[in-house]
Amino acid sequence: MSVRQFISRFLMISIGCLGMTAVIGQYAGAADIGSKIANFQLSDTSEKTHSLNAYSGNVVVLVFWSFKCPVSLAYIDRIEEIRSKYEEKRVVVLGIASSPDETAAEIRANVANLNMKVPVLLDSEGSVAEKLGATHTPSAFILDGGAVLRYKGALDNNKKLGENGRIAYVADALDAILSGGAISMPETRSIGCSLRLSKSVDGR
Repeated sequence: MSVRQFISRFLMISIGCLGMTAVIGQYAGAADIGSKIANFQLSDTSEKTHSLNAYSGNVVVLVFWSFKCPVSLAYIDRIEEIRSKYEEKRVVVLGIASSPDETAAEIRANVANLNMKVPVLLDSEGSVAEKLGATHTPSAFILDGGAVLRYKGALDNNKKLGENGRIAYVADALDAILSGGAISMPETRSIGCSLRLSKSVDGR
């Protein structure tokens, strides 16, 4: 068994243990579906600056992320699939690392070691996570071309491609936005690891 296969098996076991314990929660002032998200600016692990305004006219998928969360790690391939499937349809996928338990150096090393194609932005103060109300990693927030929040929650219902009963929440939401239709499930329950922000942000 290869190292990657061993890690994959371990992560999927961890998902089963963590997924059922996830709860819905929001920070005070968390964004609601239909609200316009104000501009923010963060740098990624290669020190490139990303601002929400710079992606005006594009659909933006923000995935809150932690390399110390086994559930997040289990979604690396799925996030890459979303990026590659929709990148030619003016969809931008960005990871956001907001956990105070991970240093910028650790995040940079993990992005490089895992050869991630999706940029991972450093939200060291947790300000963007607080703004949107992210409570778990991984969790996704989809903004339309006008920076209006159209979806928030889990990436899918944890079933793999081809499995009976699989619901690809993020992909379904993107298809609806791109076709001008209504999103059937604009908010779902996030599963994964709790995202606890620093005391300076959430006051706890």
